Amino acid sequence: MPSVAISENIFYVGAQHPDRRMFDCLMPTPHGTSYNSYLVSGTEKSALIDTVDPEFLAGYVRKLKSLEMDAPDYIVLLHTEQDHSGSVAELLKIYPNAKLVATSNVAQLMKTHMHVPSDQFQIMNEGDVLDLGGKSLTFYKIPFAHWPDNTMVYEKQSGILFSSDLFGSHYAFDKVFATDSHEIKDAARAYYAEIMMPFSQHVRKYAEKVIGLAPQMIASSHGPIWKDPSLILKKYMKWTGDKVNKSVVIPYVSMHGSSVVIMERLTWRLAGKGISVLCRNLGESPESLAIETGHVLNDLVMAAAVVFAIPTVLGGPHPAGAYCALVVNALHPKTRFVGLVGSYGWGTKIGEIFESLTSGMKKAEKLTPLLIEGLPTEADLVKVDEYADQLAAKILALGDDLV
Repeated sequence: MPSVAISENIFYVGAQHPDRRMFDCLMPTPHGTSYNSYLVSGTEKSALIDTVDPEFLAGYVRKLKSLEMDAPDYIVLLHTEQDHSGSVAELLKIYPNAKLVATSNVAQLMKTHMHVPSDQFQIMNEGDVLDLGGKSLTFYKIPFAHWPDNTMVYEKQSGILFSSDLFGSHYAFDKVFATDSHEIKDAARAYYAEIMMPFSQHVRKYAEKVIGLAPQMIASSHGPIWKDPSLILKKYMKWTGDKVNKSVVIPYVSMHGSSVVIMERLTWRLAGKGISVLCRNLGESPESLAIETGHVLNDLVMAAAVVFAIPTVLGGPHPAGAYCALVVNALHPKTRFVGLVGSYGWGTKIGEIFESLTSGMKKAEKLTPLLIEGLPTEADLVKVDEYADQLAAKILALGDDLV
């Protein structure tokens, strides 16, 4: 994508990476991603907001030079992670007179992760303004809108908020502005689940702050620009709220079919009680673990409960189930109930290990595990029905806390 004017003398100059299929060796990115960078040109000075992943440096520099502008006076860094700051060292060789501008948190982490000395930075504090002449950038710290250094800047004259990772999406695009499409909003939800959900209380405060600023556009570090900020702000207020859907997510894996029998019985019984159920097979194919775990996280943004249906392997939970539980635990979804059902061959310690794997989900009620030896009998399946009935009753009892 060439450089695109998004407002008067403000340009999108980022890079698209449509072929990227995993991010951080953790998150599936079926729509690829983008590394967004913006050039703001005032009457006196110009500022480049963030850079791009180093892999895309050559094309990035060509894009900047195609604008036929002088060297940027400032390079503003909103976040240290290498997909945003990784091109800084090479960029300073091309534009040696450009001044690095960031908060102290960014400067500190740039020294650690990119070996850029802190004394190279012009430090901006909360509410400080970088005047470019006719345009200005006001700095707001948003720690733990992913990392502790995340920052957003607001260009008041154009009404554009450059929000760093906040409100982003892993979505490569050929048009710079987001539409109201389900695909783009689903990508934003998956991004929220995997990046922002662990810090939902912080993120809600930032979303409320942004609503107060009333920007005309939100330009994040990943994904298309929100020309209608209400599209994403309404979603963030819903996702960070306390209410949950009347739904249960069931990540499952089965080696010889016993856990599938339990999962299917549980699913049908819950559905019969008016509960929506989303089942994710963690072991269907070699790549299923990462992909389906990503789906589980997306599902859990609003789900009332998660129940793992997994067999015992060498006394403990199947590694695929353990991996998914570990990731879910780390991302702290607002789900109200956590359960474990499954099978074992002759002995198991799966309950104790699962308790440890989900120990971080302190706000969720832990359901008593239901573990069945061997292939379930009809008597065992009655126990599954009872488990489902009890869980459905707990969810329905949430009342006003349900969406």
